[in-house]
Amino acid sequence: MPGNTMIEDPGIPLVGRRNGKFSKYVEDDSLSQSSSLGAISPTKRRFDNISFKLSYRKKLLNRRRMIVNIEFTLAMLGILLMLIETECFIGIKGYTKSSAASVIIKSFISVSTFFLLMAILSYHITGIQIHMTDNSLEDWRLAVTPWTYFKVLIELFICVIHPLPGDLSFPYHPKGVPTPRMVSIDSVLSVLMLLRLYLVGKFMVIHSRLLTDTSTQSLGALNKVKINTIFVFKALMSEKPGTMLVALMAAIFITNSWAMRTCEVYYHPDHEHSDFNNAMWLIAITFLTIGYGDITPNSECGRFIAVETGLMGVGITALLVAVLAQKLEQTRSEKYVHNFVSRIQLDKIQKHAAANVIKQVLILWKMKKRGIMDGPKRIRVYGKMLQAIREMRAAKNEKVSIGETSLGIIEIAKSVNDVFDLSESMESEQKQLKTKMEALETKMSTIDGKLNTILNAVSSRR
Repeated sequence: MPGNTMIEDPGIPLVGRRNGKFSKYVEDDSLSQSSSLGAISPTKRRFDNISFKLSYRKKLLNRRRMIVNIEFTLAMLGILLMLIETECFIGIKGYTKSSAASVIIKSFISVSTFFLLMAILSYHITGIQIHMTDNSLEDWRLAVTPWTYFKVLIELFICVIHPLPGDLSFPYHPKGVPTPRMVSIDSVLSVLMLLRLYLVGKFMVIHSRLLTDTSTQSLGALNKVKINTIFVFKALMSEKPGTMLVALMAAIFITNSWAMRTCEVYYHPDHEHSDFNNAMWLIAITFLTIGYGDITPNSECGRFIAVETGLMGVGITALLVAVLAQKLEQTRSEKYVHNFVSRIQLDKIQKHAAANVIKQVLILWKMKKRGIMDGPKRIRVYGKMLQAIREMRAAKNEKVSIGETSLGIIEIAKSVNDVFDLSESMESEQKQLKTKMEALETKMSTIDGKLNTILNAVSSRR
């Protein structure tokens, strides 16, 4: 109706409300929210409040740190009990795998392993909750990937390995012995149980200042840098490379020596292979990739440990070479001082060589004036002149090479900044010149207009 100024409600449908053929569409989400607002609304909008999100994330981080402490304690307790049981079996006569003491110790190891597995599951569940909080996810299945399942299974498989209560043996055929003898499987399980030592690294990472510092976490989040184990290891290698390498070498040396001795004692219980000093000697020469061959492992378990020690030795040697190369490299200030002193020395050499060239040329000119055109003396003087020319050219080329090698990223960046400042100043001067030219054109047009006015006035008077 023309002239009607009534504003209709946009919620009123264009078709009839009651007499239509189809019923009105209503979203299920709105119904569910209105019907059970108390159950769904806090969960649906719990990440809308940034303060709640930060406090909840801090709570999860503290919980994860506590879980890692429990994992570390249980793992170290299990390894300690395993070491006690193994040393009792090796050193105490009459101590067998079927004795009551062995069964009790292994039972405690099994109990600690069970709680360790529960702690590992809790750790990964807390990690999923942290990921959900960081990305504002509502369903845990969105925060889990196949790689997450794989990591959980691998960690559970590593930590579930431990010596079981009882005497579990298998037949072993030593070389030169016609009849097999029964060997306990605890040797392999005890050595593989040392894989739990990876929890020491996790314990150090979770208590590192790089992971507990809020500013570091914020900077990492802003720059999309993950503060994880690799980042902490790189930071420690940059700050304390010597301490890290010594700690790694000592841990590998002690652990592999004990593992080698344990394997050889179970499979070849003779004096040569049961001695811990011989095991340390074998691990040392294998770690350094020397291999004298005076002592060799006889069991398959010992050979595997020898191969693993050699690979670790190659890796640690590569890290050592990298650290030494970094430490022996000159700093920027030292490089500048060295290049400056080298240039001064090369300038002196070039000047002396140029003076020798002039000196020998004058001697040759005098000899030519005297009529001495040949002879050993002239050849000797001519050779000195050529040698001086070569020295002068070599000093000049070395100065050029020093100038080229002294250019680094900082110098190039400074040159680029200087060029940028120069271009900006030229651009500003061009703008000022353009403004002045426009003002000059305006004044010229004004003068031209005034001259035309004067000319018209003079013409009208005539």
